[in-house]
Amino acid sequence: MNVMRSLPFFFWGVGSMVRLRKLKRLIDSARADGRHGEEQECIRLAQNYWGAGALGALGGTLVTEHLERIPEGPVLFVSNHQGNVDIVVFMAAVTMKQHGFVAKQELLGIPYFGKWIPRIRSLMIERDDPRSTLRAFQEGEEWLRQGFSLVIFPEGTRSKSDEMGEFKKGSLRMATQTGLPIVPVSLSGSWRLFEEKGYPQPCTVRFYVHEPIATAGLDRNELAGLHARVEGIIRNKVDEWNAQGGKL
Repeated sequence: MNVMRSLPFFFWGVGSMVRLRKLKRLIDSARADGRHGEEQECIRLAQNYWGAGALGALGGTLVTEHLERIPEGPVLFVSNHQGNVDIVVFMAAVTMKQHGFVAKQELLGIPYFGKWIPRIRSLMIERDDPRSTLRAFQEGEEWLRQGFSLVIFPEGTRSKSDEMGEFKKGSLRMATQTGLPIVPVSLSGSWRLFEEKGYPQPCTVRFYVHEPIATAGLDRNELAGLHARVEGIIRNKVDEWNAQGGKL
């Protein structure tokens, strides 16, 4: 990692700890008392501050399309996964509602961030432990029923490129079990922000929201084809961008 190029992000992160201290107390208090609506709003405010600030400190420029398609109420966002900053990109783009993440357990070891990622109602999973993943998804179903939204990256790992890997089966379970909408999202350019060179560099990240997909009332055949349907929607947009050479 190029330390000098990472300093702006480091100093911004240190300063954000002070700014978010009050929201931390409010989130923890609301969660302890079961005040879900208040907790969601405080998480949303924290994410709005952290997402925009962190993306700017990293040098990213965000271009969003069709945010108006995101419905009210809890949803399961489903997206391709290019880089570690995809979480920051989501927080910068989706400002109208709280959204936790299905994230790997190792993120808990990152100073400061590791304490905040579960605080925003993220599910921490051990990728090599199917039972742990199943338990996490069951907890996620309960959170969705309580009004919290979640983001899942079904590839299971970063592509670190403009290409897309295959989606893992079972990744849409939380939506189909609760009957809540799936919101497909296509991302492009986020891997260049950090993974391409191993340190932050200015780049443009594209965030495209597709039409939401209702899961309530789907028959057996529709449920069986849902995985391929969602992956195809996201992949088609990524392929379209790649065919254009990544140009806006």
